[in-house]
Amino acid sequence: MENNVQLPEENVKPTKLKRLEKRKLRVINRLILGEINGPKAAKMLKITTRQVRNLKRQVLDEGELGVVHKNRFHKPINTYEEEIRVELAHVYRTEYRGTNFTEFARIMREERGYTLSRSTIYNILRQKHIRSPQRKRVKHKKIEVVTNNIL
Repeated sequence: MENNVQLPEENVKPTKLKRLEKRKLRVINRLILGEINGPKAAKMLKITTRQVRNLKRQVLDEGELGVVHKNRFHKPINTYEEEIRVELAHVYRTEYRGTNFTEFARIMREERGYTLSRSTIYNILRQKHIRSPQRKRVKHKKIEVVTNNIL
């Protein structure tokens, strides 16, 4: 019995390896070629021999993508869509410029129905290079009074 089941092609992205991933791949390839042994590879990569065995197996199975972390291409579940981020920045720049972020968050929640927290709106607007117009206190330099006490 042969299992000729075709797995659906996942969204495989051609990726450029990062510097540390390239280093891992070089060391694992040397291990596969027999130039170094497992403990030496573990010492070079500063990982355990068990992790080296797993990396070797992944490189043999998946090729160079075996050294890439499996969560690298997944977007976090609590990330807001780019459309929402762009819309928030646009609305702030056009209609509510000059409003502080706390008040803007309240307005967006009450009038527009957004359920974003103040800190989330703050982070989104700061990423879009918008600063809150909070009043900044001017720092005054302390002047030291020098007295000559001659007795």
